Amino acid sequence: MLTTYTLLQYLLAVLMWTLIGRGVLRLMIPGDPMKNPVYRLFTWALWPVLAPLRATLGRVVPDSHLGWYAFALLLALRFALYFLFYGQGWLVLP
Repeated sequence: MLTTYTLLQYLLAVLMWTLIGRGVLRLMIPGDPMKNPVYRLFTWALWPVLAPLRATLGRVVPDSHLGWYAFALLLALRFALYFLFYGQGWLVLP
């Protein structure tokens, strides 16, 4: 079970760091960021996280703040995954 936990944590960590990288890149790119191929790659990689959030929170939260909600969601998922695995006894720490 440790392998499953580790892989899921790595997946969530990669998504979180991609989101942070996308935000930093957005601050550094003048004009339209979608012209930058790295920004488009980050946007494509984050589509599984941003699309459901945009569908559920699209009318309440502006698109410029959606990244903060995605970051909070990914962080909450990482904590929830830890509490689930540790609470079930699947994760034994030394």
